[in-house]
Amino acid sequence: MCGKLIKQIITIVFLGILLSSCKQIEKDRGIEDAFESQKETPSNEDKQSNEKNVFVADLPIKIDSSSNFIVFQINELVEAKNKGKLKYSSRDSYKGNYLKNLIFQNMETEEMNVLTTSKINITSYEQLYNANNEAEEVILYQVIDTFSEDKEALVLSSLYLSTSDGKKFKKISLKNHQLSSWTYFPEMRKIFFKTVVDSDDNNKLDNLDKHYMYSVSLDDFKSTELLKEEFKMISH
Repeated sequence: MCGKLIKQIITIVFLGILLSSCKQIEKDRGIEDAFESQKETPSNEDKQSNEKNVFVADLPIKIDSSSNFIVFQINELVEAKNKGKLKYSSRDSYKGNYLKNLIFQNMETEEMNVLTTSKINITSYEQLYNANNEAEEVILYQVIDTFSEDKEALVLSSLYLSTSDGKKFKKISLKNHQLSSWTYFPEMRKIFFKTVVDSDDNNKLDNLDKHYMYSVSLDDFKSTELLKEEFKMISH
């Protein structure tokens, strides 16, 4: 009788241990599955672009030999992540071949000045000269300053001016105006420039759109629309 009772107790204990072991195995398996699921499911950061913007500066240049300022041209490289390793794409080429910014340094005081804190693409810039071929205290820029995720959107270039130390950086042409051409008359210290607007909203710039003429003085960077009244006279 006692032996039978002992066997039953042993059996119950054994079954209890076995059941407990099965539950622990299932628990461990559940943890492993959850861990694997977590590893396989990309995080929000992983879902983001694998590209990282990297800004670099070229060696400084002097825009004009008589200038007291040197200029660091700021470019953007595209850094791609690949299995934890970083490498430059496009053979280390500049992104879009645009300058992203300029940093001016006074050669005497070594004071630094960043042209702008806004996101822009500088397509070109140049020093202006007076009638005696001496450098003016003004630099002219052609800049892309509007960006759209719509691939069909027009990419517009704008006219900007700054002083020769990179300060007073100012947009001269109006919003939604495409700079089409410009010329400078040093005797007048004025820049004349033409713009065109997509007036029919067809995402194209052609002769059917509205064209405008402006001048801007180097003295105050203020622009004036030209020929408006004269065109009215001609149209009558």
